[in-house]
Amino acid sequence: MRQLKRMISATFVAGISIALFGLSLASAQQDQVALHGVKPLPNERYVMVTFLSGIEFWVPARKGMEHAAKQLGVQASYQGTEKYDAIDEARVLDQVIASQPTGILVTAQNPEALRPTIDKAVDAGISVVMFDSDSPKSKRPVFLAGDNYRIGQKAGELMARLLNNKKGAKLEVVTTIGQLNMTQRSSGFEEAVEKHGMKVVRTVEEGGGYDATYARTKEVLQAAPDLDGIFDCGSMAPGASKAVQEAGKIGTIKIIGMDLDNALMDLIEKGQVAATLVQGAWHMGYWGLWMSYAVAHGMVDAGIPDFKQAGASPLPAYVDTGVYEVTKENLKFFRNINKP
Repeated sequence: MRQLKRMISATFVAGISIALFGLSLASAQQDQVALHGVKPLPNERYVMVTFLSGIEFWVPARKGMEHAAKQLGVQASYQGTEKYDAIDEARVLDQVIASQPTGILVTAQNPEALRPTIDKAVDAGISVVMFDSDSPKSKRPVFLAGDNYRIGQKAGELMARLLNNKKGAKLEVVTTIGQLNMTQRSSGFEEAVEKHGMKVVRTVEEGGGYDATYARTKEVLQAAPDLDGIFDCGSMAPGASKAVQEAGKIGTIKIIGMDLDNALMDLIEKGQVAATLVQGAWHMGYWGLWMSYAVAHGMVDAGIPDFKQAGASPLPAYVDTGVYEVTKENLKFFRNINKP
């Protein structure tokens, strides 16, 4: 099933890529962007909405969205809550809906808490695309992200290599309970390491910041000083690294992070964090805007002209945007990923 989903995703992206090639040729001959006879409306506008809006992870996603917007000749902007709070994100999303944009690209801090507001946007006729963290029971037509369960499995296999398949190795997972993508990653990680005779003995709530992750990992190290490895399902590995460093166990305890900010880059360079798994966030923003645009202009119908009445989606339900394993050896290629 996962392989089938990836094949569908690849087919869709290949089709859009061909269309994009045609667009680039047309754009060279005319100022007004047109794709298959479709032109953007005056002041056509798309908005990306996130939680923890100040973190570096969203920078490549925003850059991807802005790149697509420039190609399509539409406006694109970024909004969000600085808090790690589903209620506050829903409030921001409500404000965006009230401004009546053509499309919205949104990620959900909590799938059920954001569901009513996402459905409200869809019901208002706004072209909604979800990325990074899903609300699968909502009315959204498509979700773009890495395969989070597979990302967790990849992290588990990497941990096994770092620990030389040490039987009985004790591991900590840093996650956020209730956030679907992290739940899937932690499940995939646990399934993978168990095959190597390793066990997750501690699960720590990330807490939305380096300080919270540091404090909770410090408590774990006091209670379980024989810990062998840590996988941070979010982007707070620097907090865990600080606790490990204070315990004098850098190198002994292997740390794997998620995504890549400047602090994490420096720790990988110094050898304090072994590796990180970096999602294709740029693709989320880029292809997300293309999909939102395509639906808004009626360019796709899944071969079902009355797809809305049929209850069908004009888009594939899921598109895998990929993941990259980053270590000290290949870090140099990713150094500029978060630059605005």
